[in-house]
Amino acid sequence: MGARRCERKSGWLRRRTERVGAGEHVSRFKVIEADVDQLRQHYTRTIASAHVNPLAGSKTISVEDLHFTIGEFDIWAGNCQSGMEVCFSEAPDVYAMYFPLAGGLEFELGGRKYLSTPETLTACDLAQSSSLRFHPNRSHIGMGFSRKALTQQLSEMIDAPVIQDIELLATIDAASGPGRKLATMCKLLWTDLVTNVEDAAGSHSNKMLIRAIMVTLLETLPHKYSSLLDRRQSPAVPRHVKRAIDYMVAQVASPLTIEEIAREAGVSVRGLQMAFQQFKDMTPMTYLRQLRLDGARRDLKSSTQQDVLISDIAKRWGFSHMGRFSAMYVNAFGEIPRQTLNRSRQPA
Repeated sequence: MGARRCERKSGWLRRRTERVGAGEHVSRFKVIEADVDQLRQHYTRTIASAHVNPLAGSKTISVEDLHFTIGEFDIWAGNCQSGMEVCFSEAPDVYAMYFPLAGGLEFELGGRKYLSTPETLTACDLAQSSSLRFHPNRSHIGMGFSRKALTQQLSEMIDAPVIQDIELLATIDAASGPGRKLATMCKLLWTDLVTNVEDAAGSHSNKMLIRAIMVTLLETLPHKYSSLLDRRQSPAVPRHVKRAIDYMVAQVASPLTIEEIAREAGVSVRGLQMAFQQFKDMTPMTYLRQLRLDGARRDLKSSTQQDVLISDIAKRWGFSHMGRFSAMYVNAFGEIPRQTLNRSRQPA
C-alpha cells in the first residue's frame, strides 16, 4: 500500500498530507504558538471558515493538534494551553463528538451555552454552533462525521429517508454505559492511526469501526429519529391516520393537497396534522414526501435495466422537477440518485 507525502513548515506550523491506498486521504497538522491566521487556515481546511481569537488579548495561541481526515470522517487530538475562541463564519457541515481529557470547552448552540468537561461526552451538530470557547489547558479527542455520512447511516438504520434535521445534541457520562463504549472505540481507532497511519487508514476493520461508532452514536444518544430506532415505542396508529396513508399510497403520483387528504380521511385539516405529529412525528405532507422518496429509492435499488431513466422513476413517484428531486434525495439518503442506481447494477 503506497503513500504520497508532502510536508511544509511555516514558523511553528507543521503539516503533512498523505494519500493512503485508493482514494484515502489523511492529513496531519501540528502547530505550537500559532498566530490567528494559521489557525484560521487550519479550521477552514478541516471544518469550516472561522474567526479565531486568543483569550486575554494575547497575540498568539499555544495549541497542539494532530488531525486525521479519512474520506467523510475526521479524528483529532487537541491541547490548547492558552485558550481561544472560534467563531464560524459559515455553518460547518459536520456532526462532532468530543471526548474531553482535561479542561472545559463551551459551545453556543441556538442561543444557549453548553459546557464539555472531562466527566462527559458531548455530541452536536456544528452547523448549529455559533462559537466554541476553549478554556486554558483544554485537551480532548474529537471526531467529526460529515452530514452526508451520518444521514446515509441513519437512513440505512431506519430503512427510510431522513427528511428532517437529525437534531443531535447530547451530553452523557463518559465513564459508564454508552459514553464509555463510545470512548473505548474512539481511543482504539486513535491509537491505531497514531501507531501506523498507512495501514490503519485503509484497513477494512477500521472502516467498520468508524461505522460502528456512528451506529452506536445514533442508537444511544437522543436525537430527532431516536423513536424510530426503537420500534417497541411505536403506539397503535388511529384509523383516520391509516386512511390518510392508504390514500397517499394509492395516489402517490398525483399532486395531492392537505385538504384533499384530510377529506378522504374524514377529519379536519387541523385534526389530521395533530394526529400525524403525535403518531408519526411529522406533518402529513412531510410523510407523503418521505413515502415518495422511499418508493423512488426502492425502484432505483432494484433496477437492473441499463436503459432505465431516473426521471421516469422520479415521475412514477410524483416528482416532476428533477433538480428538486435530486436535492431532496441527497438530503434524505446522503447520495445522489445516480449513485444508488449504479450500485444496483454492480454484480453481487
